[in-house]
Amino acid sequence: MNETPYRIAYLVAGYIRNTLSEQEQDELDNWVNESDENLQLFEDLTDEAAIKENLHWMDQVQTEQSFTALKEKGAFTTRKKKRALPNSWLAAASILLVISLFFLVRYSSQDPRPPALTTLENQLLQPGGNKATLTLEDGAVIDLGSAVNGPIAFGKGSHVRKPADGELVYETKAFANRTTSVHTLSTPVGGQYQLQLPDGTKVWLNASSQLRYPTAFSKGERIVNLQGEAYFEVAPNKEAPFKVLLANGAFVQVLGTRFNLFSYPEETAQEITLLEGQVRVTKEKQSVLLLPGQQALLTPAGIDTPTQVDTATAIAWKNGVFEFKDAGIETIMKQVERWYGATIIYEGEVNQLFNASILRSEPLTKLLHLLELTGQVNFKIDKKTIYVLPR
Repeated sequence: MNETPYRIAYLVAGYIRNTLSEQEQDELDNWVNESDENLQLFEDLTDEAAIKENLHWMDQVQTEQSFTALKEKGAFTTRKKKRALPNSWLAAASILLVISLFFLVRYSSQDPRPPALTTLENQLLQPGGNKATLTLEDGAVIDLGSAVNGPIAFGKGSHVRKPADGELVYETKAFANRTTSVHTLSTPVGGQYQLQLPDGTKVWLNASSQLRYPTAFSKGERIVNLQGEAYFEVAPNKEAPFKVLLANGAFVQVLGTRFNLFSYPEETAQEITLLEGQVRVTKEKQSVLLLPGQQALLTPAGIDTPTQVDTATAIAWKNGVFEFKDAGIETIMKQVERWYGATIIYEGEVNQLFNASILRSEPLTKLLHLLELTGQVNFKIDKKTIYVLPR
């Protein structure tokens, strides 16, 4: 019997959801009967009160520290007689994530990779990291991944530096009496980078994104161009509003605030999510003012009415986490495609909505197995191609 954490979690979750085949039920029975410890674990995991308590706690699991907290918390220690669960719990697919995380902790000394994962696949499906290129106005391209930390010299001197891996900083004082030019910071598939503009504004650029900006802002305006996704912390300046130009003539204007822009050209909608301050979103003749906690969607038809959203989910990527709440499989796999460099092929429709939280530094196969544990989707991996199949 395969006793990896994923397999045991799958069997226990299938028992709760009443989806096990006869062969799988026999496999689970054999594991339960192997020891008193296994029996106790099974009773703990299928206890309704423990499930409810840990589902609530699961909402907060986003970091490696959370896994440590799971150990210290003594999760799944309630000991009550096993009983049938109501239908409402049988439908709670997110329970599978709780169970799988429990086994990941309990068997942390084991290799978490599924047996089918080959060495080649493991090498090809690694998570992204700090990778970007800086394109100068004359067309010269600097690979920031291989550039050494310190000043980056070009033109007449050094007015931009790389203080650490994944960071680029423009020195404000260095621009005195210097001719302004336009630079472009670009991240590839599987890349991310942090930038400090000459006015002190900080920008986090997600994978497959591009930001164009001047090396010094002129008086009265600060304008940048974005394609892809970025999180902004804009330096306040009432005399010079900050404006982000998006595709299709749309733009976002602020004075000083924190917000996230999702504007990939292949997506049907652009998302503007405000965390702090105020932003005005404009597209053609439409204009909408956002308040903290609101998100605006820009579609070909115009700007939708702003809605309240979970801002933590919108910027989870910036904090190194994949955070999915009631997300369709295509939404999830687009992020997988951009971060892991995978090619996605769908072999059937998967209509289930998923909830998951996992570090972006984790191997792709761990995320895929967490999704498989819902019993709603399967994945096949062939080198860098992922096939998505309904279950």
